[in-house]
Order: sequence, then C-alpha cells, then structure tokens
Amino acid sequence: MSDLIYPTLDLFLYTLKTSLNTTDAETQKNKVAFLDQFPSDTQFNDPDIETEYLEITNPPQINFISHNKSLEGYYYAVRLNDTYGLQLDCSINNQTETQPAKSFTILKTEIEQKLNKELTTIGKTWLLSGWLPENSSQNPEDIAKDCYSALFKDTYWQPQKGTFLGGKVFEIGRSPYINQSKKNVTTPINSNEDHVIITIYSNRESAEQAAEFYKDWMGLFCYRSKITWAYWQSRLVKESLLNHYKKIEENRTITNPNNYWQEKQNFTNSRKILNNVDNILQQYTIDLLNLSFQKQIIEINLSNYQLRLALIKEKADQNNQLDFLEKFSELANKKYLPQITKDIENMQLGLQLLEDTINATRSRIEVEKSERDHNFQELVAVAGAGIATVSLVRETAKDCKDIFKQVDLFCKYPLSGSLILGMIVGFVVWWLRKRLRS
Repeated sequence: MSDLIYPTLDLFLYTLKTSLNTTDAETQKNKVAFLDQFPSDTQFNDPDIETEYLEITNPPQINFISHNKSLEGYYYAVRLNDTYGLQLDCSINNQTETQPAKSFTILKTEIEQKLNKELTTIGKTWLLSGWLPENSSQNPEDIAKDCYSALFKDTYWQPQKGTFLGGKVFEIGRSPYINQSKKNVTTPINSNEDHVIITIYSNRESAEQAAEFYKDWMGLFCYRSKITWAYWQSRLVKESLLNHYKKIEENRTITNPNNYWQEKQNFTNSRKILNNVDNILQQYTIDLLNLSFQKQIIEINLSNYQLRLALIKEKADQNNQLDFLEKFSELANKKYLPQITKDIENMQLGLQLLEDTINATRSRIEVEKSERDHNFQELVAVAGAGIATVSLVRETAKDCKDIFKQVDLFCKYPLSGSLILGMIVGFVVWWLRKRLRS
C-alpha cells in the first residue's frame, strides 16, 4: 500500500500576456483567455504597468466549488511582468486518514475540468505532496513512484532526488514529445514538458511549513517554463532558417557562370528569381533576429531562476538538498545557450552567402539590362537612319528625272527603291557604329 495523508495536487501553469510583435488586440485576447479560467463573478485588478509579481484577483485566493464533496481547492493568479501565472490547488478534504496514491488521479481530473481548453500555455509544473502516517515504514520513493503512475499512465520514472523541509523530493522532467521529431510538432506549445515534483513529507508540520513556499515556486517554475519555451522556439526558428536557405539555394544556379548564357536569355525570369530570393532573405533576417531574441530570453530568465533558487535555499535553511534544481541551470548554461550561440554564428555565415547570391544575381541582371538597352539603342539608330532615307527618297520621287535620271529603278518603283536604299543606309550606319566601338 502507498498511503499518504492529505494528498494535494498543485498545477502551476503559465501563459504569455505579451510577446514579440504582439498587437494590442492579441494582448487583450490573451488576457481574456486567461481570465476565462475563473468563476464569472471574480474581481480582477491588472493595471497596465510593469511588475515583477502582482496578484490580480480580489481576494488573491479564490476557492472553487467541486461536485465531489470530498475535495477542496482554490485558484491563485498572478502576473510576472509579461507572463500570467496560475496555481490550481486541489486536495482530499481529510487531514487525519490515509489516502491511496491513486487519489491523485481524482485530483488531476478535477483540476483539468477547471481549465479553459483554449488557453495557450508556455509551460506547466505539477506539484504533488502529502505526509506519511506516524511510524510509517513505507519507502518514500515507492510512494512517489505510485503517485506519479496515478498522474501519468506510463512507466517513465527517472527522477532527480533531494530533500526539502525534512521530506523526500523527486523531480521528473517529462516531455510528451521525447521520442518525436520536431516535424510532428505543429506549434511551439506542443513542446511543453510535464514538469513534475513530488514531495513526501515526514509529518504534518513540515507539509504546513512547505505551503509558505508556494509564491517562491510560482516564480521559479515561471522562469523555468520561459527558458524551456524559448529554447524550443529557437529550434523552430532554426528549422525555419534552414528552410529559407534551401529555397534560396534552389535559385542559386542563376549565378553559376556555366549556366549564365542560358539564363541571360530570360531576363524576366531572372528578375522574378531575384525578387523571390530578396523576399526570402527578408524573412531569413527576421528569423535570425528572433533567434537572438530567444537567446536573450533564456539569459534573463536563467539569471532570475538562479536568484530565486538561492532565496528558496536561504529561506529553507541549510538542512535541505535542492541541488537537483540547479541541474536545470547547468542544462541551460551548457546546452541551451551554447547551442543557440553556435546556431546564430552559423546562420550569420549563411546570411552572408545569401547576400552574396543576391548581389551576384543583381549584377547579372544589370549586365543583361545594359546589353538590352544598348541593343535597343542600336536598333533605334539603324532604324532611324533607314526610315529617314525612305522618307527623303519618297518625297523627291516626283523629281525623279532630275535627281535619279541615271537610276531608272527609282522612277518606276519609288516605294521599293526607297526601302532598298533605306536598308542599305541602315546597314552602313550599323557597320560604322560597330567599327567605332571596336
């Protein structure tokens, strides 16, 4: 048997109020979607100011009504700068009798029924807790594993371990897309991991003391969620950059000298390719800036995460082992940031190549345009000389005997004769201009 007294399940979830390039209408839509989680008579106070931590409901803690009379719970909502945070707490309303680990299935179902399915989240953490009955001989890890199995119907159990206020703590970073390619993920939201922390306290006093840390967990889990969300965003941005690069490479053959004499015959097609490449390059540049933006998000929130964790350790005294929470900082420092930094460097090199492609293509087009303009000028000069000759000859046809008495052809056939003479003059003009250019 895996029994606990007062099993409690808390869901901490986070959604962005504003993000990069968010319009006022989109910001308002995000706000409405978040506030729809609460009862209709809830009073809100969310002024348009920057704030590190602001409780946005009155009262801050709102009890929810359950059809199951054995349950109790509440909502607690805050805004942390550009992010909304919501804590949904649900527990078995009995602090004296033991409850089976499978009780967490009931608690999870109750919480999920309270959620607005349309809410777009950037991260969430499940916090499970309860205390052991007096003189219990049960293994805390066995109980924690059974609690986890009640929450998620799988066998993934690879926890990080520690201690907190005399209780045993187990952390599992569970992603529903561990074995899936990014190609199967339709939106960044689908990358959310189910971050789970299970704490088995030794007595009631420790559990009650732990309740004083909920606000600290709210901030810590928010920073963690924003870091993982930003990293996954960076993976999607990188994939978009690679797709842009491939599209431009498909048009790169126009700059190949071996193909030049074939491509130069289609000036309109060359222009079309240049415009297409130019549009893709603009998107590439925007994505590259977005990649740098995601790196900044990770750096800022990693610093906040480390500060908040240090405060929690100080508040909980030195008898706690929370080093497992620092491993996430190491992951961000040793994997996330170096990976994005390297991606930015590589993509900047790609940007230079793409710019070279556009410059080369533009140069080819300018050469083609110059040659087309020159050929047109030649045609105008030659045609002008011929037309002028034809006009002159036709005007003087009436004086044929006086002017062309040695050439009877012009007297009998003035139109044909003038055309022939015009062609001869045009050829002579073309030949002279070519000799002068050489």
